[in-house]
Amino acid sequence: MAPPRLLFAWELGAHFGHVSKMAEIARALGERAEIFVAAQEPASFRALASDLPVTLLPAPFSPFRPPETPGYRAVSYPDVLRHVGWHAPAPLAALAEAWGALFGLVRPDLIVAQAAPTALLAARAAGLRAATVGSGYDAPPRAEPMPPFYFWLDGEAEKAAEREAAALETANAALRLRGGPEMGGFADLLRGGPFLLSTFAEIDHYGDRKRFEPDHPPYIGQLVTLDQGAELAWRKGAARRIFAYLRPGGPAFDAGVEALAARPKEEDVILAAPGAPAALKARLEGGPVRLVDGPARLGPLLKRCDLGVSHGSNGVAAAFLLAGVPQVALPTQSEQVMIARTLGEGGFGLGLVGRYGAREAGAAIDRALGSPIPRERAGALAKRMKGARPAAETAADALMEAV
Repeated sequence: MAPPRLLFAWELGAHFGHVSKMAEIARALGERAEIFVAAQEPASFRALASDLPVTLLPAPFSPFRPPETPGYRAVSYPDVLRHVGWHAPAPLAALAEAWGALFGLVRPDLIVAQAAPTALLAARAAGLRAATVGSGYDAPPRAEPMPPFYFWLDGEAEKAAEREAAALETANAALRLRGGPEMGGFADLLRGGPFLLSTFAEIDHYGDRKRFEPDHPPYIGQLVTLDQGAELAWRKGAARRIFAYLRPGGPAFDAGVEALAARPKEEDVILAAPGAPAALKARLEGGPVRLVDGPARLGPLLKRCDLGVSHGSNGVAAAFLLAGVPQVALPTQSEQVMIARTLGEGGFGLGLVGRYGAREAGAAIDRALGSPIPRERAGALAKRMKGARPAAETAADALMEAV
């Protein structure tokens, strides 16, 4: 008997965090399934998963449409989708049609959606079974209505409910065009198949998820790749060792780079910055920072790391925590603000929110290095997680049970 066909779908977001989740599960599945991957960034997938014997395909997706209203901020998961192809029934139905055509070519036994809401909508229209894999932000609580991103702020819930109603109306109109069953609530998009919450409670974007979804699925642990990328070692005799993962572009990156470049020369700072301009390497020459234009193998580095610095993406933040490394988050968007808040509330590190520059980033780095609390809290969490069953194995088994 031929192995079942699994189609991993990745539509939204960017870079290696999404790839890591799919790649780890694919490795755990091994030869139990024939795997297809529809990736929004096929090159990013192969950069991190060059060894995986999967059939790689391009994913249908809509580029981000900036809001027309100045100062507009997306307040919830359904609201975000209105800016990536869910703004009107006809274009959404066309995206779903493209996904449906892909399903027809692959003929999957199960669709595995990783940040792929339109793939889930297309699966609903086609009557196909689909699973959801996400770390919190892309696997939000299945509440009705769904909670806002900034759930701790007054007035956000009302705003989120109003915008969700508009998004639901668009989605149902697109489903009618595709001949699929309508949704009673937006959370229906995430129901009907395995829901794999690939994080742990201490770093859930939504904090205590039970306040929104009392019977939410269990956390299966983090899906993060630690052994792919450039192989580096810390300089011998370094006074402190700081690993940073920052994305070029925008004030947060500039603030982080300036703060790291100002560290004492006796420290060793490794900065992984995929896509960094060539001139940056020359500018950092002679200082404490070593620039890597791409991912780095985190496993060996984090064993002796004194501090992690990132924008606060779930995967990188979790990698630091699982290694017992305190951290500083320099968020650039809502998802990372949610993680920065979670890290601060848990005492695992510091997160900057709002407008900040190199001075504020440098002060946060000094505070995180100078206080024993973040290291103690991160170390205690790492100790609790040690020996837990790998999340990829749990996810792989759940997917095989669903086919």
